[in-house]
Amino acid sequence: MPRQPCVVFDLDDTLLATDSFARFLSHLLRRSPARLALVVLSAPAWLALGARRTGRIHAERLVVWAATVGLHPERLQELVRAFAAEHAGVAGGRRIDLALARLHEHRAAGNRVVVATGCAQPLARALCDALGLQDLQVVASTFTAHRWRLPHAVPARGQAKVRALLAAGLELPVEHAYSDSLADLPLLRAARTAHLVRPRARELPALLQVLGEDVEVLR
Repeated sequence: MPRQPCVVFDLDDTLLATDSFARFLSHLLRRSPARLALVVLSAPAWLALGARRTGRIHAERLVVWAATVGLHPERLQELVRAFAAEHAGVAGGRRIDLALARLHEHRAAGNRVVVATGCAQPLARALCDALGLQDLQVVASTFTAHRWRLPHAVPARGQAKVRALLAAGLELPVEHAYSDSLADLPLLRAARTAHLVRPRARELPALLQVLGEDVEVLR
């Protein structure tokens, strides 16, 4: 029996404009001057960590902790769902319609469609639900919030996103992959056909050099 063609879409700047998790953290900080002050006070620590490539994830954990510390997990999930409904809702203006239309074309053709993102799993799932993609598989950065301790996180970015797809049971190469950036080159190269969705002008030459001048660019 032939394998069902698999299509992978990135989420941020592919199906939804902007970095969703960063906007969610900003949303939490704007709601709480105390949390914002905590982020500012801890800035020397997370800026120093973020300056080193190997320290980026630890810097992110510190910022997330400052933005969420003290929140009960159920309350945090309520905030995630409310933000996702606004951010990815029809009225939110963040949907990238040309990519969503392509996603629905693949589904109508009987392809297996997966969303793979560096966004944290709880938010990524809620965003896809808000997009009407409740039954789609979502492969995302693992994220477990603790009320007082630093959150546990394993990012799914770059080559780690490809490893996360393999761990989720996908076989490579996938038939199609859609993304916007150089960070997803491992994913785009792990597809028989790569597609670029509104790539940044400064990154496009490097993407074309690797993927070939005939790669489809959706604008």
